[in-house]
Amino acid sequence: MKHEISDPEDMGQKVKCLSCGSPGEGFFCIDCHTLLPLSKEADYFTLLEVEKRPLVDPERLKENFLKISEMVHPDKYYNAPQEARDVAMGYSSLLNKAYSTLKDPKERIRYLISLETDKEAPVSSRASAGTMEFFIEASDVCHEADVLQKKGGGGENERRGLRDRLQGLKKESQKKWENVLREIETLDTEWMAAPPENRKPLVRKLMGLSHELSYLAKLQSMLNEMIVALS
Repeated sequence: MKHEISDPEDMGQKVKCLSCGSPGEGFFCIDCHTLLPLSKEADYFTLLEVEKRPLVDPERLKENFLKISEMVHPDKYYNAPQEARDVAMGYSSLLNKAYSTLKDPKERIRYLISLETDKEAPVSSRASAGTMEFFIEASDVCHEADVLQKKGGGGENERRGLRDRLQGLKKESQKKWENVLREIETLDTEWMAAPPENRKPLVRKLMGLSHELSYLAKLQSMLNEMIVALS
């Protein structure tokens, strides 16, 4: 049973099943149930069978990921022709990439923006004034901790004091992250109420929230690194 296949990274073109001749797209031929490459329309949301929106239900996302991964797992095609094994491997790689993207709020928002604008979401250059001020403040403390480490670590009291400051900044950063998620939740309600042709203002808001998440994620990584270094 052979099929026309595209590159696993593309998984794109509508194909004709060479087993039965039926045209189709998606996971399986609707007539003979043979594995098919994905169509170009199958973005990550479509692939994992969740709505294309700023929020996703994490439990449903995980459930769908596990269910679909089992359906097309390469082990099921161990004795199949090489091209069928290649398609299954392509699915496995794409599903993992889709799941890791959609379960991460920052990456999910960036991906949704790229779908809505037909281009990659812009790299975050600047967040809100409040987030930028907080980022600079926390970065200064991280730099102070880094200098202390390079000088030989300092005394225990000094290290403990810095760790406490870093932990406090980490908690504040997490609160800011949660505030952004709440803004995304509010925007999600607006998103679902608006027709697709009227979502441009919402996409612009998403871009701003994407910048917030990018800066906060970078900051959390810096803080965690310094906390571990001083432990």
